Amino acid sequence: MGIPHLISTLEPYAVHGVLDNDRVVIDGPALAYHILHICNRHGIVQPSYQLLGDTTIAWLDELVSRGVSVEAIYFDGHLPRAKRLVRMERMVKSLNQLKTLHSKDPSGFSPADFSTVKETPPTLFSSTQPLGKPFLPPSFHVPAIIDALRFCSRYTKLVHLVPGEADAYCAQRLSKSGGIVITADSDLLVHDLGHGRVVFLRDIYLDGQSRLACASFSPAHICEKVKLSPTSEICRLAYERKRSPHSTLSQLLRDCAQEVADTAGYAEFRHEYLDHETAPLPVSIADREIQIGTLDPRISELILQLGNQDVQSNDPNGDMMFLPILLENPSRGSAWEQSTPIRQLAYTVARWIIPGSSSTVQEYRRVNTSVQKGRQVHMLPKEAAKAWAQDLTSLMSEINGESERDAVQTWQILCLTVDIRHCREEGKKSHILQILKECSQRTAFKRVSWDIIHFVAQLQAAYYSFRLLKQVISLASTEETMPELHSMLSSLPSLAEFPTIESTLEFLRKSVEAQMLKTITRLVPLPDTFTEEQSGRASAPKKRKAAKQNGRGRKAGPGNTATRNLFDVLSHDT
Repeated sequence: MGIPHLISTLEPYAVHGVLDNDRVVIDGPALAYHILHICNRHGIVQPSYQLLGDTTIAWLDELVSRGVSVEAIYFDGHLPRAKRLVRMERMVKSLNQLKTLHSKDPSGFSPADFSTVKETPPTLFSSTQPLGKPFLPPSFHVPAIIDALRFCSRYTKLVHLVPGEADAYCAQRLSKSGGIVITADSDLLVHDLGHGRVVFLRDIYLDGQSRLACASFSPAHICEKVKLSPTSEICRLAYERKRSPHSTLSQLLRDCAQEVADTAGYAEFRHEYLDHETAPLPVSIADREIQIGTLDPRISELILQLGNQDVQSNDPNGDMMFLPILLENPSRGSAWEQSTPIRQLAYTVARWIIPGSSSTVQEYRRVNTSVQKGRQVHMLPKEAAKAWAQDLTSLMSEINGESERDAVQTWQILCLTVDIRHCREEGKKSHILQILKECSQRTAFKRVSWDIIHFVAQLQAAYYSFRLLKQVISLASTEETMPELHSMLSSLPSLAEFPTIESTLEFLRKSVEAQMLKTITRLVPLPDTFTEEQSGRASAPKKRKAAKQNGRGRKAGPGNTATRNLFDVLSHDT
């Protein structure tokens, strides 16, 4: 977030020097967005997760090659309740950006806009600004960068997903051992850093001798230089700057020398920076402390909520899951909808692992206002959840039995099939199926329509829902959950291999040759024409009943159209 004008106020007291051979800790979320900025600056508006990861590693390698000792990279794993409004406001802003993008280019984009062919390694240290406004950030770019760091032997031990906010952990480390924190957030100037210093990512550049030059801010040094009142502190100066964004430094210093006008307001301000909120680690039903270090940030947020029921019981919002905004067609329903049953299973398994009383999760997908309520997702009864898991593994076995396919294509077919089956059960038209049928009539794409973009978004939502399920199951030993499902999820592609618009266009081009529609039709019994299926929601119960009767006593197989009804178990309420 940061405090407006605080950096510019203190800039005259920054010390200019070189970063070479210093000890640093890094604010992970700030680094992730800086890496995105580097790619945008290079003319890549929607960088692939592979490029984001590679650029992050290259950036760190540059630091290390100049003797910089990177001691830790912290990422947020917990969202304090006080920051929820900020999260909601950011989601509102992102949705408005999506709507603006859609209204400006209603016909879609050129395939070249999403091509990775032009993804050459960007210049890492430059003052050039990006041309124009970029797209929305890639939906999973922060966890993708965390993945890249975890998969890199040089940096895996430096990555820490913490049960609090990254900036607080950076500050605590500096207050104990000194050094430098690299960030983009002026808030770090307000924390108690002891003799630590702050370097902003935007200020790091290569000087004429190819050294990493920067401006560093030492709060202790600044307080001494500006002769801040001995009874005051940098936190008070920041507070007065926030209250009076246009006052001169002299005026702010005079205010700091006086009694605080609003003691309650100042106490609340100080609390954010000096009393860091940390969530306790949950304890599993097997009485083991659950470690969050391998999770994605937003998945960690949910797990910590589930394990902190004493606090959550007083929260009218209950357990909240903030799903990343997708590049999707805002005139259609949320692309997260069709994969809800997968996440429903994940939430259910999480509750098995972490005992507690709550049985619903509030999902936030598209947020139109900061006071909007989430979509309530109920957890499943245990037997229903086990049956649903069995259906998933059986379906995957059927897909694997169809023909020899690589893991990426197998998961694509699974996600498409689950999506279509969900729509069929709900008596709704399947956008996925419609696009597959349309694309079976053509092999070239002159434009990437918003319908195609939405198709990709639904695929990505399904993939990420499986990733959520995989990470939840990883929190318990295999025998405590579902070994077959655990085994199936082990082949789930990494974020770097998730479907992109470019890879999905290629998938659709090859879908005719690969007889994709025919394969899916065998997995999802469909009528001869899709319109016959949509005879109305009133007839849906009869169709479901008939499907169940036809499936009894018959073993599902590659050529058997009478497969089990995958979503029967979801008709149960908790």
